[in-house]
Amino acid sequence: MITRLYLVAFVFAILLSACGTGNHKTGHSEGRLPVIFPDYTSLIIPVNIAPLNFIIKEEAQKYSVHFSGPKSKGFVINSDNDKITIPIIKWKKLLNATIEDSIKIVISVKIKNVWHSFNPIYNYISPDSLDSYIVYRKINPALVLWNDMAIVQRSTETFDESSILENRNTGGNCMHCHTFQNRNPENFMLHLRAPGGTFIKSNGITRWLETKTPYTIASFAYPAWHPTKNLIAFSTNKIQQAMYASGEHLNVVFDDVSDIVVYDIEKNLVFTSPKIASKNLENLPEWSPDGKYLYYINCPIERKLEMGKLVKYDFMRIAFNAETREWGNLDTLLTSATTGLSISFPKASPDGKFIIFCMADFGYFTITNPTTDLYIMDLSNKKYRKLGINSSKTESFHDWSLNSRWIVLASKREDGIITLPYFCHIDEKGLESKAFVLPAEDPESLKTSLFNYNRPVFVSGKVTMSQEEILSEIAKKPEKVIFDSINVAIDSLEGLKSNSGKVETSIYLKK
Repeated sequence: MITRLYLVAFVFAILLSACGTGNHKTGHSEGRLPVIFPDYTSLIIPVNIAPLNFIIKEEAQKYSVHFSGPKSKGFVINSDNDKITIPIIKWKKLLNATIEDSIKIVISVKIKNVWHSFNPIYNYISPDSLDSYIVYRKINPALVLWNDMAIVQRSTETFDESSILENRNTGGNCMHCHTFQNRNPENFMLHLRAPGGTFIKSNGITRWLETKTPYTIASFAYPAWHPTKNLIAFSTNKIQQAMYASGEHLNVVFDDVSDIVVYDIEKNLVFTSPKIASKNLENLPEWSPDGKYLYYINCPIERKLEMGKLVKYDFMRIAFNAETREWGNLDTLLTSATTGLSISFPKASPDGKFIIFCMADFGYFTITNPTTDLYIMDLSNKKYRKLGINSSKTESFHDWSLNSRWIVLASKREDGIITLPYFCHIDEKGLESKAFVLPAEDPESLKTSLFNYNRPVFVSGKVTMSQEEILSEIAKKPEKVIFDSINVAIDSLEGLKSNSGKVETSIYLKK
């Protein structure tokens, strides 16, 4: 169901529909839209998007598709099969000629020597471009085959796809949490686990780190790169996992304990504050676009149930002065008591107007939780609402384009198993359009893929550091990070007994 289209596109479509299909093939009119896969109908699409190849889900002997615009006669594709592959040069030319208007797609099929025409499809061409690349983790959805994965970059303007790093070259270990500073392909980081460390490239300098210290719970986990400084906020977590024997839930990931720390890349120094490293569960840091606030989620320790599986998180922020490294007051933006749901993965738009987050029945790791949906908050008044792009399946990790007009989200809406990247336009008022899947050179692959495409993030260009260069760096002995214990008063290193009686080491600081 479409959530919103620009008024001009809607009016344009109505007027053209009233004039008939204008079909290049005469014959019987079906009086309805054709069924196509993926559902590329009634969309707002960026002017620089790769061709939206599709399959016509109508039984026929021959197929014909006419692409046109109000200022362009366009082109025709005739095919003996139902798969429509659009020439990229003709596609780009048509989109550029139809900015702030709608392209018209007329589909006809030949059945028993009679041509059947369908109502035209209209898609509005937005002048708002997508960032030229997205980066995601490509991983098998079967948990027993997790060791076949790669961090992959894919052009949004073409079908170019290449691996940044494949774990078949790193001993089959886990790789995750790829993050970029302001979508800059030259400044990025990712984790490698068991054994491994954290790899960072910043301003031409690389660091290969062992990030566990005597004062922290564990190695660095979920990251957020400061927009202007060489600082990365991380959670540090004791992560557990449990499997479901039946039902829609596959597994649940939860924390025994968790804190937030900040890593200074230049000084190789990690620091924190008692305000974000307490006995509560602090997690999933995210900087404001101006770097003056750190958003995160928090579960008070008294709310934590046995084994921590059913906890609900609140949405918080704390002021931060990047020059003095001073932390300000805590501010609660939204509580689970208000929503009845658990909040996770906050992500602010680069223009600072909105923040999108997930809410689910419990927990923070929503990637496999079918109850999770996306919500948007207007930061000027803290009003929030559920986005209309949600499906009955899992919607989880998301990211904003640099111009704040697009989001990419990870969704299992196709079959409840495979995660694919979807795009959605968000206008200056925070209103959303219909979501559509990342176009594929072979659209059938969207049905047959055996891989999840997790944690999609926008990048302004292609990562130039080769896989061989990364492998050369991580073959070295990792450098140990230094914990700034001088400016942080350590109260206790004895750890906290959870309800299970298990002792965990954490940063327990004086309040």
